[in-house]
Amino acid sequence: MLDREYFLDYFDAAKLKEKKCLRNYKNRRMVFLEEIDGEKYYIKKYVPHRQRKRAIAFGLKKDRAEHYKFISEKLDEIGIPHIKPELVIVNRKSFFERESILVTKDGGMPLEEISNFDQKRKLIEKFFDYFIIMCKNGIYPTDYNFGGALVEGENLYLIDFDPYRTKFFITKKFKQYMIYKLERRMYLDTKKEKRFEDFLRDQVQRVCRELDWN
Repeated sequence: MLDREYFLDYFDAAKLKEKKCLRNYKNRRMVFLEEIDGEKYYIKKYVPHRQRKRAIAFGLKKDRAEHYKFISEKLDEIGIPHIKPELVIVNRKSFFERESILVTKDGGMPLEEISNFDQKRKLIEKFFDYFIIMCKNGIYPTDYNFGGALVEGENLYLIDFDPYRTKFFITKKFKQYMIYKLERRMYLDTKKEKRFEDFLRDQVQRVCRELDWN
């Protein structure tokens, strides 16, 4: 059981400077690494700004850390393996001002780092299977990419699903947007060998067939 009090340091500007920061996106989304009792933990800190800050204050949107927990519960319901939140803390400074942290345990090697095509092929098929299952259950991964999955042995776990969305109904325009984003993230961002590109295109086409998004 993680000590909640220990992680309150992430809301202290002076103590935050002493933490090991892996990524910092304009001080709005920061990722830190800590080792506790021999286990690696990743700490995401979210600081909403402008429209998102107001939308969260008025209850129109969830805080990103709380949304991660919400999506985790939805993924549990449909049996999608994922990295569950170990701890979520929201620090409300005022009606509009807030910040939050999400703590998750290390879950394996990023899918994008596996170079063996035959091993990667099976995992990527599973990766697209997860996408199809989620969409059929009203969960829409709007930023679905190999960096959002971890591999441990034969198992594949989703991570970084705080931008996922839930909807009861989607329009044709939203379906087209989802496929565009999927194609863009899958095989247009970086140069890949031809057989890999062909395989990824086949997988995107499979998604369109199984979801009837043609």
